Amino acid sequence: MRFALIATVAVLAVSAASATDSTAAIGQQQKGKKHRTLRNAKAADAAAADQLATEDEGYWDRFLQNEVDSITSPPTPSPTPPPTPIGECGVEIESTCEIAMPDGTEVECKDVPTEGPEECGDRTATYCYTITNTGEECGTVIKADRTRTATPPGDPEGATTKDLLDGFQGSLSLCPTESVQICEEETVSTCEEVCYETSVDTEIEMPNGTTCEDTDMYDFCIEPGCKVDVETTCKVMMPDGSEAECEEAMKPTPEDCEDGENMVDVQYCYTVENIGKTCGDISKLERTRTMTPPGTSDTKDLLPLLDTPTLCPGETATLCEMEPTNTCIDACYETTVEVDATMPDGFVCSNADEYKVCTEPVCIVEVESSCTVAGTDDDCETIESTPENCGSTAVEYCYTISNPGTVCGDITRVERTRTPPGDPEGTLELLRLIPEADRADFCPGDEITVCETVVIDTCDDQCYETTTYAEVTMDSGNTCEDTDLYEVCVNPGCVTEVEQTCKVEGTDVSCDAIPPSDFEQCADGENMVPVEQCYKVSNVGPTCGTITTFDRTTNGETRNLLEGKPANSLVLCPGQEMEICETKVINTCEEECYNTSVEVVITMADGSTCEATDVYEFCIPPPSSESCNVEVDLACSTDADRTEDGSGNCDVIVPIATRCDNRAAAMTWRFNGGDCSQSFNIQEADKFVCTDFQGGAPTEGSVWITVTNAKDTSDIYFDGGVLVGDLFTMFSADTNDGKFNADSIFSVYADGTKDVLLQESSVHTSCSQNLFLKDKFGGVQLLIFENEEGLFTCFIGATYTYTLSNEAAANAGAIVEFTSTTNGVVDNCLDDLPAPGIVPPDTTVIVDKEILIDMTVRQTYDTTVFVKAQTPGGATCSNTATLSFTSGNPNLPSFGK
Repeated sequence: MRFALIATVAVLAVSAASATDSTAAIGQQQKGKKHRTLRNAKAADAAAADQLATEDEGYWDRFLQNEVDSITSPPTPSPTPPPTPIGECGVEIESTCEIAMPDGTEVECKDVPTEGPEECGDRTATYCYTITNTGEECGTVIKADRTRTATPPGDPEGATTKDLLDGFQGSLSLCPTESVQICEEETVSTCEEVCYETSVDTEIEMPNGTTCEDTDMYDFCIEPGCKVDVETTCKVMMPDGSEAECEEAMKPTPEDCEDGENMVDVQYCYTVENIGKTCGDISKLERTRTMTPPGTSDTKDLLPLLDTPTLCPGETATLCEMEPTNTCIDACYETTVEVDATMPDGFVCSNADEYKVCTEPVCIVEVESSCTVAGTDDDCETIESTPENCGSTAVEYCYTISNPGTVCGDITRVERTRTPPGDPEGTLELLRLIPEADRADFCPGDEITVCETVVIDTCDDQCYETTTYAEVTMDSGNTCEDTDLYEVCVNPGCVTEVEQTCKVEGTDVSCDAIPPSDFEQCADGENMVPVEQCYKVSNVGPTCGTITTFDRTTNGETRNLLEGKPANSLVLCPGQEMEICETKVINTCEEECYNTSVEVVITMADGSTCEATDVYEFCIPPPSSESCNVEVDLACSTDADRTEDGSGNCDVIVPIATRCDNRAAAMTWRFNGGDCSQSFNIQEADKFVCTDFQGGAPTEGSVWITVTNAKDTSDIYFDGGVLVGDLFTMFSADTNDGKFNADSIFSVYADGTKDVLLQESSVHTSCSQNLFLKDKFGGVQLLIFENEEGLFTCFIGATYTYTLSNEAAANAGAIVEFTSTTNGVVDNCLDDLPAPGIVPPDTTVIVDKEILIDMTVRQTYDTTVFVKAQTPGGATCSNTATLSFTSGNPNLPSFGK
């Protein structure tokens, strides 16, 4: 039984080997078939063989292990049979093309004869594609794509593609050796030179999903009998007799263009060739050359210069022309040559060639920056900044633009950027500094220099970086540019400043402006005046430091100002400052000068120091022999019959009647503006009504106000334009005995058209109800009314009397200051003085000023008057007086509506 099983296995192995050999034979038989791809066949056979070997070996191992111990065991199942090998996949596609000729024959596309202009025309080309199953299994054609390119003219968007299976009605299932043919037609012209290239891809699929593919390509060309070509070449004849290509020889050096001109002989040659199949005559040979710039062209007929106008296939004819050219001019030369060839049958074919060559003169611009200390030849880089000599330093930056190239151009851009401090916008346009005439025709060897002066602070530790840019534009529009960077740095290290001030304590009078004392002030030999001297030290350098010396010396007496100062307060960083003040008393009756110097030393962390000093001197002028003693007094008075005791003093004015008790014939109002919420009165709700429209009356600008009788609006009391803050008076008409009716309507309009009503108020104006001066009704306020009892107003006139005297003085005093301040409001009274504004010794001058007292409000009036006088010799004296009084009607309880 063992031998039988082994034999079986051997047979299976032989069968597998036979299958493998057969596949190899098939592969050998079809080797060399073009564009064919085989996929998966051998791989599938190898996988099957591996599977068979693994299963068989495992089976026999298990059998031999159990053979002795269990001869009577149940039969072991037969091994799994190996899978059936899959046949090879193969496909082939072949393309053919035939064109139907006018005589009814079919000619292969590659063999289409040349046709003349009379015979040529559109022909129908039939493309057929034969797909054959070259494999060992049946399969289905799943792809047949065709791509075609025509050159020229070709498809505007590239190659055209087509799915040949789209719309195909035949069977696409092919068994081995079976074929299917797919054909299509396309119109081609035999009058045009064109090549057609057709590529077709096909793919077939086996039942198990395996695929294989093939590709075929077919191309052919239509070549009319007439075909001509022309080619342009360009050479430069060098001075030594040699020739050079135009592209290389038309690039001059700066030395070539020193005089602005470098003429070379340029030779253009034109070669005409008959590349067709028939002899013919060259009937046109024309050349056009354009020079840009400026864009000028010239055309030349070259046919008369052609020695051999008749050319047969493969023959050529060449002619040349010479043209002198200045390579220092930036220009391009574009040459177009056109050729026509005429065949014996009259057919004409054409061609053209274009050649372009440009001179390349060298456009070079250079810019160089320099900096010197203004007024010297010292370079800015040599500036040595120290705390002793640093400060604002004027330097001059100069920018030199030169043309070391080979071509002229225009300077179109020059600018510089500096940081810090730089231009406020970062960049300064320097081109405006160059005259327009000098900007144009900037030729080789030319140079222009522009300069600017700036001030730098050499006490600042910083670097000034200047970037300069220059640009030159050639006539062709091409540009060249250059940039230069210049940097100058200053490092002053430690820098400090000290400044002192001196003023009379409590005033803004500088110590050097202290006026001379008069003989009265110095009657006892002393007039002590306190003065305050302050010393401010600042760190204006780049580094923090500590104040180690701060000494003040006045008239030889020195004081250490740092005494008692905590150590942490003595450290000053950049931008910080410290101020120390002291007060001293000086005798202005003694003529003396006070010279004060202050010295400061700051020590840096590295031990380096910087110092600063300041000197201030003032002198006390000799006492004046002149004196003035101007004094001022103030009083307020009014009509005696208006006061309670008949004295006329403003503080006993009899209260006035502010309520209107009898019907008035006239009322004066002020237009304050504003909405109804401004109202302030105690009229009953049925007597006063206020309504706003469009947001109410404005608080600025003008309006139109109309006041009428409420019962008869034709009875108009006032009608006119009023500005906010202005007064207007309404008068009663002839009706109602010349008095106002019980109620009046106040209408506020936007303007005189009365189209837009802003506010309307109904006010009881007969004085039978509460109506007081200064009552507010919406935007209007009552100030004055007049009735049979007289004129009633809010204000009573009074007089301020200023009495100026100069008793026991030696000299007259000219009044130089005269002010009166009441409740914070300042009134300058100098203009009220009688001319010439002088108070002589032992003389009195009286000044009266009219004032108005608002009696509707009880308040205190506090007035301070100040007067200052000066003698001809400069001695001054001043005096102040005050006045306080209370006046006005007794205050009523607050009310509003």
